Amino acid sequence: MTPSVKSLRIGGLVVGFGFMGVKSKFATLTTLANVLLGARLRGRRGAFYGITMLYRRDPRPLREDLPKIFALIARGEIDPVIDATFPLLAAGEALQRLASGGTAGKIVLCDS
Repeated sequence: MTPSVKSLRIGGLVVGFGFMGVKSKFATLTTLANVLLGARLRGRRGAFYGITMLYRRDPRPLREDLPKIFALIARGEIDPVIDATFPLLAAGEALQRLASGGTAGKIVLCDS
């Protein structure tokens, strides 16, 4: 049992969020099983939150949220951690870096 499930009271909810850093399919399956099945077997509840899945289902909130997020960044109210910046023409290389699981922040594509 993971510490996150163990720390919950009976009936509590553990939410899995973000799998980009998971290094292997086995680790992903283990996490899924632990959160969904393991939590339930121990009297807790498990769920996953994936913003990408929500936006794929209905892209309207993304179209509404992006301008707000960019405005917050422009005003300096949020300061995202940038792992690497790539020119747009090197998007394939950026995707490989992201898929490697070794990023510690956002990957940014720019037009220069």
